[in-house]
Amino acid sequence: MFVAYQKKKENICEYFLYMFQIEDLIRACKCDKGLIESQLLPKYPADMTTQNEVRQWYSGLTDQMVEERIQQRGHLVSLTNKINEVLDFHLYLLNNPKEVAYQMRFAKVSPIISELRQRQPSAAEFSDLHLALNAVYGFTILRLKGSQVSKETAAAISQLVVWFNELSEKFRAYESGELKLDL
Repeated sequence: MFVAYQKKKENICEYFLYMFQIEDLIRACKCDKGLIESQLLPKYPADMTTQNEVRQWYSGLTDQMVEERIQQRGHLVSLTNKINEVLDFHLYLLNNPKEVAYQMRFAKVSPIISELRQRQPSAAEFSDLHLALNAVYGFTILRLKGSQVSKETAAAISQLVVWFNELSEKFRAYESGELKLDL
């Protein structure tokens, strides 16, 4: 919970990836609050007040996932809305003549995203940002499982992460008021 709040403030793309993992952890517990309490909460050694806050956070997310019928797959509406907000910001940057450096960074990852889109039949329904998030998250899961990944794939994912970091930094600056949009 505290990690999520911190990531949301500091690096929005890391926040998305973290929340994808939280959704999957809740799914692994079959959206069962008892299982979540016994399997996930012990990983948060903290005082009773903090434990209750974490319990309530997981409980709220679980309720949302059940209500939104994403127990098997998909993302929370609030998370999808935030991804769409960052996507709109990304599109603004791509069309802003003052953001040439950002546009050049995205141009470097655009072929990677195109290749991802070609390899996935369902990719047409995803924005470039969401597709790239899914790729980085999938890569992370493979690494956690100890699966071998080609050097080319690792290099491509590294490029996506560099783009995410730049996008996240600009979005953080925008949200804090340091970066003003020319509308």
